[in-house]
Amino acid sequence: MNRNGLIVLQVVGALSILPYPVVLVTNIMSIAAPGHTTASSIPWILLSFYPLVWIGLYIFAWRAMARGNAGLAFGLSSIPALACALAFGVYIFSWIGFGLGMAGIGKGGLHSQTYPDNYLLNSISIATQEVQLPPGPAATMEKALRDIDVNPNLVNISMPGRGSPLNVALMSLVIAVDGTIHGDSQRQQDRIRLVRALVAHGGHLSADEAEDLYKTWVLRRALFDGPITTRSENPLVWRIVTHERADSKPFNALTDPLPPRRDVPAAFRLKADEMPLVNRGTRLHGTPLYAALLDNAADVCSVIIRAGGSLSAEEERDPAAAAALEKVLNVMAV
Repeated sequence: MNRNGLIVLQVVGALSILPYPVVLVTNIMSIAAPGHTTASSIPWILLSFYPLVWIGLYIFAWRAMARGNAGLAFGLSSIPALACALAFGVYIFSWIGFGLGMAGIGKGGLHSQTYPDNYLLNSISIATQEVQLPPGPAATMEKALRDIDVNPNLVNISMPGRGSPLNVALMSLVIAVDGTIHGDSQRQQDRIRLVRALVAHGGHLSADEAEDLYKTWVLRRALFDGPITTRSENPLVWRIVTHERADSKPFNALTDPLPPRRDVPAAFRLKADEMPLVNRGTRLHGTPLYAALLDNAADVCSVIIRAGGSLSAEEERDPAAAAALEKVLNVMAV
């Protein structure tokens, strides 16, 4: 009888293994997300190995049962079952809150009553997460947009470890330095709508977030309308953001002792016709120096600065650009 009961208990606990592929993908994306450090990623790393923990608990449970210690065996096997029950309870509670929020019951539903300071952050996080459960991304996005409209007092409420609502929305965008928006087109455009809605209601980055040059530029890209014309505005800037380092001659096996290493970028140098362009700005990517700072290319910054390039007056007032430039100048001074 004890053996049959233990089998039933372990089968219930094993149900928590079923969503493991989704959990693993979510953990990997959380670890790879911008702003995550090694310390903050440890919980996600440990969570990725929970099937091994379950297996270990089951093995020790059967060993305890073989020694006649049924209490210990059931206790060990209860841990996965309790975890499964807890996860199911959280899931049901979340969907009750979501349903009430969709129906407009209460001030944002159950979430806002329990966690009034981060309700909007939760709504935005759900709308921008990669793994979406029913009712799907369209419904959660529309709910987040409506929550922004009815909770303008929360658009600048930051939470430790997550930052401001605008920060959470920007982190969901996948944008290359050349301005290309990657990923599912509809999902990315919906996230841009979210960013614009926050800005329209007075949302902004916190002081610390505003010192992240890439993040402030992603915000600029999200608010940018029309085609990207950087190539025609300033070919030098376009060459920087598309990583076209320099014209290089083909490798000659007879005269060159070793082929060029592919993991080492070619030295950046200005072309003769690019000298007049070192201070010409562009609408999206700014000046050549700003573009080089954005690309975190210290060697390109050095070449531009020595050629007389500088930030525009507007870029100099940008805390993120000023901080990035100071770091480059410190390196050059060494």
